[in-house]
Amino acid sequence: MTEVPRELWPILCRLATSREWPPRGDADVAAFFDYANHQRLLSLLIADDDLPQEVIAAKPRFRALDALSRKRYELSRAGVLELQRVLGADAFVFYKGSDYRHHLYDRPEQRPMADIDVYIPSVELPAALRKLEAAGYSRTYVDFAGFSPWHYEISVVVAGVHVELHRGFSQRVRAAMITMACGGGANGSSGTASVATVCRPPTRSSLTRSVLAKDEFSSELNRFLDFYLLLATVWRRIGSCVARAKAWQIERPLFGALHLTSAMFPGAKTAAVSQAMDAVLDPPTASFWSTRFFPTRPRSAAGGFPDGACSSRKLALIDRRWRRAALVVDYIHATAVGLVFEWRARRGGLNIPPRSMVRSHNRWAAIY
Repeated sequence: MTEVPRELWPILCRLATSREWPPRGDADVAAFFDYANHQRLLSLLIADDDLPQEVIAAKPRFRALDALSRKRYELSRAGVLELQRVLGADAFVFYKGSDYRHHLYDRPEQRPMADIDVYIPSVELPAALRKLEAAGYSRTYVDFAGFSPWHYEISVVVAGVHVELHRGFSQRVRAAMITMACGGGANGSSGTASVATVCRPPTRSSLTRSVLAKDEFSSELNRFLDFYLLLATVWRRIGSCVARAKAWQIERPLFGALHLTSAMFPGAKTAAVSQAMDAVLDPPTASFWSTRFFPTRPRSAAGGFPDGACSSRKLALIDRRWRRAALVVDYIHATAVGLVFEWRARRGGLNIPPRSMVRSHNRWAAIY
């Protein structure tokens, strides 16, 4: 089974019940399981037999939700197979949870996802969209920034599954991230197709890119578990991750991910990880970020990031001052251009949800 850190369930219990591990009484046990489901950790909890008796005894009450997770995985797997059929096995790279679920977890359904994230090189994206359109899968618009012709992700529903096609891993000005080629050169594969082994990025790149995942450390606990499991696979080569973070100018995000994950799960703080944290930021900057932005004890599922607007967190985590200013300008420009393209699309008869519906579903921070 997937080896989770022993601190995971006590942390989840404190967040769910405000009391120490293990949960006592039916109300606390139910709150604990419900919160595990909310944090997308229920399948891992059901599979774990090294638990207190009161928790094990409650498992049968929640097996229906676990079965739902398996069904969702089956549906997403069908969507991936259809995506492979339409685009070809070497046309894309699994990204984030789409990659992690097959290479970090004992069973892929133990890593639930809301959508499938894949990377397609920007020059190949127009052809991929034409293939999807010809197969009956038109792009969808879930936010207004997505109308911008250079937005870094495009949404498509394939066989009932929401797929995010990434031409980049973040906004263009947010980091000096080096894109990667797809096909055998990206992962040393021969191009043979399977759901688990189709084109995927090197693990060290996965660890470095994962710190730029959305939410600025305000995501579910399963994202921190992803990072913990990634660390377990690359800790001997983490020096190359530090070098990549410096080249990509994402030192602060990498330091934050290392600091928060090792604070939540002390087993992750190996000598190699400590050396990486010392190398990625100078001591005064590291001390400032550790005490001001990254408390050593998580206060919420967000890992304890201080309260405040997500946009402020995003700007604070950008290493270069000019990139912070450029991100604001880029957002304003992309939104303005997106509004023009949206107007043209609506006038051309494209069926798009009303703005009020989109805005209620996607706040600015979640979109951009």
